[in-house]
Amino acid sequence: MMSLAPLACSLKAVLCVLVVVAAFARHADAQVPVAKASRTDERIRIDGRLDEPAWQNASPIGPLLQAQPDEEVAATEETTVRVLYDASALYFGIACLDRNPSGIVSTQLARDGDLEVDDHVVVVLGPFFDHRNGFFFAVNPGGARIDGQISNNAEHPTLDWDGIWNAGARIVPEGWVVEIVIPFKTLRFKPGQTTWGLNIQRQIKRRNEIDRWAGPRRNVWMTNLAEAGVLEDLPVISQGRGLELRPYGLVRRSDGQWEPDGGLDISKDLRPNLNGSLTLNTDFAETEVDTRQVNLTRFPLFYPEKRAFFLEGAGVFETAGTSSFETDLLPFHSRRIGLYEGQEVPIIAGGKVAGRQSRYNIGFLDVQTARSDDLGLASQNLLVARVSRDFWRQSYVGGIVTRGNPSGQGDNTLIGADARLATSTFRGDDNLSVDLFLYRTSDEFTRRTDYAGGFKLDYPNDLWDARVSWKQIGSGFWPALGFVPRTGIRKADLGVEFQPRPEKYGVRQFSFEVTSTIVTDLDNVMESWLVETSPFGVEFESGDRIHFNVSPQFERLQEPFEIFPGFVIPAGSYTWAHYSAMVETASKRPWVIQFNSGWGGFYAGTRRDLGLGLVLKPSDHLRFAFRGERNDVSLDQGDFFVQLFSTEVGINLSPNLMWASLLQYDNESRILGCQGRFRWILKPGNDLYFVINSAWLPDLLPPFLRASRHQAADRLFHLLEDFARLYERLHRVVIVVQRTVLVEVRNVLPDHRTRRRHTAPGGELAEIQCLRRRHEFNPQDSVSIVEDLVVFNRRVHPHRDKVLLVGGGRDGGDGSRCGKDPLFDDQRVGRVLAGASCRKTCLLPS
Repeated sequence: MMSLAPLACSLKAVLCVLVVVAAFARHADAQVPVAKASRTDERIRIDGRLDEPAWQNASPIGPLLQAQPDEEVAATEETTVRVLYDASALYFGIACLDRNPSGIVSTQLARDGDLEVDDHVVVVLGPFFDHRNGFFFAVNPGGARIDGQISNNAEHPTLDWDGIWNAGARIVPEGWVVEIVIPFKTLRFKPGQTTWGLNIQRQIKRRNEIDRWAGPRRNVWMTNLAEAGVLEDLPVISQGRGLELRPYGLVRRSDGQWEPDGGLDISKDLRPNLNGSLTLNTDFAETEVDTRQVNLTRFPLFYPEKRAFFLEGAGVFETAGTSSFETDLLPFHSRRIGLYEGQEVPIIAGGKVAGRQSRYNIGFLDVQTARSDDLGLASQNLLVARVSRDFWRQSYVGGIVTRGNPSGQGDNTLIGADARLATSTFRGDDNLSVDLFLYRTSDEFTRRTDYAGGFKLDYPNDLWDARVSWKQIGSGFWPALGFVPRTGIRKADLGVEFQPRPEKYGVRQFSFEVTSTIVTDLDNVMESWLVETSPFGVEFESGDRIHFNVSPQFERLQEPFEIFPGFVIPAGSYTWAHYSAMVETASKRPWVIQFNSGWGGFYAGTRRDLGLGLVLKPSDHLRFAFRGERNDVSLDQGDFFVQLFSTEVGINLSPNLMWASLLQYDNESRILGCQGRFRWILKPGNDLYFVINSAWLPDLLPPFLRASRHQAADRLFHLLEDFARLYERLHRVVIVVQRTVLVEVRNVLPDHRTRRRHTAPGGELAEIQCLRRRHEFNPQDSVSIVEDLVVFNRRVHPHRDKVLLVGGGRDGGDGSRCGKDPLFDDQRVGRVLAGASCRKTCLLPS
């Protein structure tokens, strides 16, 4: 078990810092702007016209001032904001005057798109009036909308949350105008609270100018509600019953058979700021696929949560010192629930309570998963509970408990405590925070109990951005519902960035940065270190950016690891340096190019990186994006390369009607994956989805594709024939209507072919089929196919030495006759599997 003495000593060392922060943590009584909302009884049409008499009778809330490039000076263009309310909703009318309307940048129409590339306005609300939690709404001149939740004044809000609200916008000769309606039932708020936090921000993209109503300073990020203004004269609001039902129907078609299914989501406001929800037979068919990543490390990659049920109220489960941007120690990561080795595990039911009561933040999640024979998993109960208590203006202390193990290998429990001490008025108007955390896990399968803990001191400001952190993770520390890629270590991080603004030569801001990371084992023996220096970085007034980096590093491998199929890095100590350069054009343009290149050492060899991103925006109705990445590695045993390509096409007929497609390929998994996603917002809260997911595995084609060159004619003939089969072999169509119906159709070509199912890192389902008729099999085919399967499995599941082989019996019989399949008859197949060091070979029914 890990000794707590080093951890205790390190925590004592930071106490002096806590005392300093505490002296400044009580927020000074700064002058904040105040707005008053006007009541209206007339109907407001959300069309971006502001032609109702109520808008003319309402007084503007006050001017917006520049936050960037110059602080607290008059904006270059005037913005007027008016606020109305009625019995059911809050309304914002914002007139963005512009003396050059042709210069307005508006390239997006899709819901939840990237509005940072456009002119846009942002409305931040703090209905709790706790100066730390709230909601985020943004609209561009085309009417595109994006929203999110703010927890503990996080600089990056949770943008995957979708609220029920609406907006209308239009460009006019005087500039552009937007109307926003936010129903009270969309929000959570403190009972009887008639004063809310409020902030308004406008971006003028062609000038890279940001204007803000409250806190117009560069050190203040928009989602810091401690710096927000005040919205007064709201009524005593009632959300009514606060009950929402979202049923869905599901029909699947597989092998000619229709299978009906369905489920239900229920949401109920237990209190105005405390919500309970229940999900039955949950389905996530409308969820976007993951973006693939290149991994040339020993550790697993992190993929964010995208499922709506887990995103609702997710902020209350966040702990101090951890985030999706620092993923070496997450006590809870919701993707562990309902997903196993990248493949979906059915959820029978789940319950959640999330919200705030008094100064307490409460989160409780309990999910029961179904048995999965394909994955060899029994039904599991998984539970997470989190409580934190706010104090002062931006600080809190909390605790978390998780219980359950998605792998089914015995019980697993985590218990932990954390605290954050933060202020945005350190030395006047600087940001400063200190995070402390300590966790303990107990695992039944390994019979080990161990600890992890540490601290983080953060000084995130415009001129100087500095941070230092330290953590210790015991070798037996294992949170089954969390994410910890590396255990048995002590890790220290230090970073300092100097970002002056010369205000000349067309330069907006320079950047000079040094960050270092040191990792030792628990005996303080060096395992790795990395120093990343940016001797030159510049952002121009145009928005174009250039960066250059130098990164020396050290790695000590106690055992060899396979970095790519057939390429093993031997145990030993390695030191090398890597250099990289990046150029990115301004996102305000109708075309955006990002180019990066890297070169230098890599373990005992060399590595060259090349990346290219291209975005074309010919109009706000069409968007095309391409991303390519290639890494060429040269080692003693030879050369290999890793490459990834993706293409996105977005067609947006209106802010409520859109089609998006994503095509991805990487040469590690050899999977070509495609998702097409149609979304029609019938009205806010009622969406129709039409989703198509397909995947192909070109590297597992029949062996004739590896035939000798003199057989080119036969190869071309068979290629055309089997390409048609490949196109048909996995075709998945999903229709989703929230609150109405969901239909899934799956067509797989039924014939005498062996089928194997695997899941790629991106989550796409792939059907690996041997396109062979029975008389075409021969022993060499079997060996070759199994070799490919072993390589594929080890790349997809590098941390699980298990190969899943699924074969149909002769003449389409049941899976109990897999052993009779010609694929497994030859003894050489057994030798291939034994050489792969597989602990278990499963022959399952197809």
